[in-house]
Amino acid sequence: MMNIYMVKTNKECFISDCEVFQGYGYDYHRTKLTNIYFDGEKPKETYCKNWYVIDKYPERIETKLIEYTNKRYELNNKNMECEKFPKTINVEDIDKFDFEIREFYTFQKDELPPKLVEVENVKIEVIMELDSFEMPNKIEYEANGVKENYKNSSVYKITNADVKHQLLDKIIFPELMLSSRPCKLTSKQMFDITRQYIKENIDLSKAKITSDYDFCFTVKKIVPLLTPEKITYQNVFAKTKKERNKINFKIKEYKEVKIFSMTHNQCNYDGYTAIDAMYANNENELKEKVDTWLKGVVDAINKPLESCPHCNGTGYIDDIKK
Repeated sequence: MMNIYMVKTNKECFISDCEVFQGYGYDYHRTKLTNIYFDGEKPKETYCKNWYVIDKYPERIETKLIEYTNKRYELNNKNMECEKFPKTINVEDIDKFDFEIREFYTFQKDELPPKLVEVENVKIEVIMELDSFEMPNKIEYEANGVKENYKNSSVYKITNADVKHQLLDKIIFPELMLSSRPCKLTSKQMFDITRQYIKENIDLSKAKITSDYDFCFTVKKIVPLLTPEKITYQNVFAKTKKERNKINFKIKEYKEVKIFSMTHNQCNYDGYTAIDAMYANNENELKEKVDTWLKGVVDAINKPLESCPHCNGTGYIDDIKK
């Protein structure tokens, strides 16, 4: 018996053949639904793991039957064809030939046009009916850090499947329905998303990243000085004592002012403020909040900043019209 679980709505039906919502059986479930036709159409994937969508409650549930004809053995080297090595041997006659001869042949068959046949022993269980339901907007963010259950830092994706939901909701509601329930992205997820988004969108003529680690991240504004300064320095890392003692000069035209910094609550790195988790009433609202946050952060980082001429550079002007 094949069990299909269904959430029936006014527009379409969502189906799954996965009987667990967590653990190995959930993460590595191999569905049979992608090989089945519902009223002549295959189900479509959704953002929700192990759930698929069909247009309506099906009247026919079928699978594709592949049949073959003209099964035979064909001679590999056509130049060898003779009475002892015929070009073709019927499957029924292959036992009449010695094993040494069979090595020179390859089994062949012709595929007939496929046809749909009814799937037997299928049970559809409608676990919920809804007057209206829409799939959530697609959540897909590039993130930079150590992904859950991994050891090394890398760029990875955070999607709808990574959104966190309340345990009670996960017990009560089908997974498909969780998108409409309260949810969040953790402090660590927000750190990784924000870190990568800034790295991809920062205007390096206006700001620079001065700390970029899995546990802390800092961005500083590049502010032109009102009057360039001449500074002296020694290269303590030079190869020779003479070079290390040499006085060098350079003109300083900019100074750096910290505009943004963060850590996350898994680390709480000293001196840095942990970025908050992002909470929302549903996944659509969550995406809107995250998008607004990311745009606001990058706009603030990329906004030009100049030293105030009225206080000799003690203050700054960020309302610059270019």
